[in-house]
Amino acid sequence: MDLNFNSCKILIVGDVMLDKYYFGKVERISPEAPVPIVNIVTEESRLGGASNVANNITSLGGQATLCGAIGYDFFGKEIERMAHRKGIKTDFVKTEQPTITKARIIGGRQQIVRIDYEQHLELSEKAREDIQTHLASLFQEFPTLVISDYGKGMISEELCSFLIKTAKSHGTRVIVDPKGQNWKKYAGADLITPNVKELGDIIGHPVKNNDQDIAMAALEIVHHYGLSALLVTRSEQGMSLISDQNILHLPTHSQEVFDVSGAGDTVVAALSLALTQGQDITEAMRIANVAAGIVVQKIGTATLSVEELNTNL
Repeated sequence: MDLNFNSCKILIVGDVMLDKYYFGKVERISPEAPVPIVNIVTEESRLGGASNVANNITSLGGQATLCGAIGYDFFGKEIERMAHRKGIKTDFVKTEQPTITKARIIGGRQQIVRIDYEQHLELSEKAREDIQTHLASLFQEFPTLVISDYGKGMISEELCSFLIKTAKSHGTRVIVDPKGQNWKKYAGADLITPNVKELGDIIGHPVKNNDQDIAMAALEIVHHYGLSALLVTRSEQGMSLISDQNILHLPTHSQEVFDVSGAGDTVVAALSLALTQGQDITEAMRIANVAAGIVVQKIGTATLSVEELNTNL
């Protein structure tokens, strides 16, 4: 198989973030406190959250339009600049709240600490209505909508329900990367992609990462919320697709796992592209599993190219 996603157009709505990485060396302990001193050698900025989903889509050759909120600050401008450079079309609302930014200090291959700049987003009713009016005009262009919910406030119940209802009226497929315990807002979505922790959060107790427990918990959720299917990402255990019609477990494609941060974004991106291209859900899942297996061997919120994906399929 030789995949080509150039004609696949995907709309992403969600929590936009910036990931900062400060890479350095640890050679001694601070005399001020029992903590390591990290001598920074290089630093990087990467698109995070919903931005990372869009970045993965364009890295794989697809066409991504990203909608979300950023602040009137340097980090917001940095996201706009990076997205433009990577070929992502942006449709941002500007707010007085800071752009969500996560800064990671890394010594060698070990993350030492993470520093977060964020406030929970509270959109005014007028801002939400303006966003809804604007987004409603976009759906006819996009066969697939990805809702990337990181629980930071962009994907409120009102906006999420509106997005799904409007998307379905246009025949647009809806894929949700969920967060939190309010899954009523995802009703009507075609596919929801929780990880094992998120599966436990919504069912109300931790779920063991084995095939039987994952399937039992996922089926309970599918029935409770009237969902079509769940695709559960399971880190080093691969992923599982659960619906009334089908239960499929795929082992991880990766030989080594260095960093799972951002792997869920890669799964959503590859899955949405494969489904938009016309692959069935089983093949789309296989493609997404291979994509995740590649990025977990990289440090941080990484992406991959369609050439890397084709080589490994």
